[in-house]
Amino acid sequence: MDYQRPQPVLPAWLRLWFPPTMAIIVIASKILNPDFYRDWIIHEIGLVELATPLAAIIGAVFGVLLIKRLLPTRDWLIIGWAATVTLACIYFAGEELSWGQQLFHWSTPEAIDKLNDQHETNLHNMSSWFDQKPRALLELWVVIGGILVPVREWKRGSPFTQGGLFYWFWPTMDVLPTAIMAELIRAPQRLKHVIGVKQLPVEIRWSEPQEYYFALFLAFYLASLYIRSKGRAPATTRTS
Repeated sequence: MDYQRPQPVLPAWLRLWFPPTMAIIVIASKILNPDFYRDWIIHEIGLVELATPLAAIIGAVFGVLLIKRLLPTRDWLIIGWAATVTLACIYFAGEELSWGQQLFHWSTPEAIDKLNDQHETNLHNMSSWFDQKPRALLELWVVIGGILVPVREWKRGSPFTQGGLFYWFWPTMDVLPTAIMAELIRAPQRLKHVIGVKQLPVEIRWSEPQEYYFALFLAFYLASLYIRSKGRAPATTRTS
């Protein structure tokens, strides 16, 4: 069987050095200038809140390009998975922006307003099925697929047949730094609850930067898949 260790395909500056940038900006601004942090970093139209949907939109663009490239291969399972992740990016970006309400400030329709506990045009404030549960599944995939599987590949090589479904399903080392940052940025809040500390030296809205890293994870994942899929043979030209 043909095995191959998937090599990182994104530039080193992007996959290694770019992910920590947001955490540095968030924490440094909170320490050095709390007013700047409140008004420009964590505000609903601040850096974090806008960078998160932007990353998800970039991921969706790469997803669409990936699907277009894969259609001639007729690998419907892989195409279906790519479409699922792409739709997740679109949903992620739309919900983060309340489908445009955060930017254009329209009034929430009355039917949605009655169901939404934040009175916004989105689904994730209506039910945990649109918020906490999808988020938990995404975080599980980030931990397993973004950290454990790439580390395993780095140490032992890929256990998956090149070109098979799992070869495309599991992320590679391209997403490892982003996945680590996604877990590290929320660690202080979780540690606070575990040890029963009421106040940390630096208090930020830890969940918001984590959402950014989740979106960046999806963007890097789809971008790496798109690059890796280059030259993939159409179904009519494959040999068995």
